[in-house]
Amino acid sequence: MLKGFFKKDEENGSELQREKQYVLEGQDEEIEEAMSLLAEDGKVELDETMEEINEAVKEAAKTSLRDIKLMEEGRCPSCGHKTNQFLFTTVCANCGWFSHISPEEGQSIIHLKNGSTIECGTTFDTKDYYILGITDGVVRAKVSKDNVEFIEFKWTDEEVHKKRKARMVVQAAVDSWTEKPLTEYDNEPILVYASFGNLQERYVFGSKENAEAFKKQYPVRVHKNCYERPCVDCDLCIKKYSGEDETIYKKMIEEPV
Repeated sequence: MLKGFFKKDEENGSELQREKQYVLEGQDEEIEEAMSLLAEDGKVELDETMEEINEAVKEAAKTSLRDIKLMEEGRCPSCGHKTNQFLFTTVCANCGWFSHISPEEGQSIIHLKNGSTIECGTTFDTKDYYILGITDGVVRAKVSKDNVEFIEFKWTDEEVHKKRKARMVVQAAVDSWTEKPLTEYDNEPILVYASFGNLQERYVFGSKENAEAFKKQYPVRVHKNCYERPCVDCDLCIKKYSGEDETIYKKMIEEPV
């Protein structure tokens, strides 16, 4: 019965099955005992329990899909407001929700309140009481959040360059006003920097008409000539882009990868 419950295929020996076996290692006896107790009350009781499990799995899948689609639309899965996108982090200024990833090639350094540090490849926040330090796919440290001062992420230059390049390619592919592919436009893409609050964003348009429509719809609120002032030389808001970014971005448009 236990094998039927997990639908294991021992002859298959796939990586996925082995991963499941690692997660459930040592729990077979407990699961067998629980299912036996349910079976004592009859098949109906066991079937009802299995149905509850299936429904829970479906609800979890719906929630995951909802969150993924909201994040794809640049919205917060917690409150639905627009999020601020950074290279490795997404932040909602409205409710404080954020999501970030840890370095894959660099290091994460857990700084403890006693002054000592723990170096690892990545970290995982359990959203409860602990921070897990992971290196080469193995959890090598489990630290109580009460003992953590802060976590430092040491990205390699190559990681930052790859992420910035990938993001620019995605941004260069869609018109920020119509959300249509830039390949549908004959003109050279138009770059526009705009500052809403004290944070700037960069937008790309497939035509002058789309760029002007955007400017009329979203008048900038920090300084009157934000659309015309070169962002590289401006210090009136928090910058997210530099001259290097601009050069890389133009290369992505001219030579997409």
